[in-house]
Amino acid sequence: MAYQKLNITTLIAAIQDKIGPETGLVCYDHVPLNQASPFYFAELVRTTPSNTKTMFRDVMTVWIHCIAAEDNGSSVGLYGMIDSLQEALSTDITLPEPYELIMQVDNGVQEIKTDETGEKHGIVSFDFTVCYGFRCK
Repeated sequence: MAYQKLNITTLIAAIQDKIGPETGLVCYDHVPLNQASPFYFAELVRTTPSNTKTMFRDVMTVWIHCIAAEDNGSSVGLYGMIDSLQEALSTDITLPEPYELIMQVDNGVQEIKTDETGEKHGIVSFDFTVCYGFRCK
């Protein structure tokens, strides 16, 4: 019996469905040209097998970029966005059947920088451990 891994699009959609309503800001998977800030952008950076004796699992690492509006060099808007994001993802995302979210881990802020547009840009990393099947004897 072959098991189907979770589609990347489905994972990103579940993350977007959680972030948008919880923060009031749009979370993109592709940023439109000249998109006005503030907004979030979700990017899958790594998928690692994490199988156990009983389950087929993957750990999917997603970086969520927080793009804050320019505020004369202040980082207050960015920090507020990061706080809102971490609060929104303090509860589990919802995945469709037959997938099961085993663990959702906030790995914290990875980087904060100022873009050439003057906008503050923060990256927060999350790991989603997803079970997509059970081993049978």
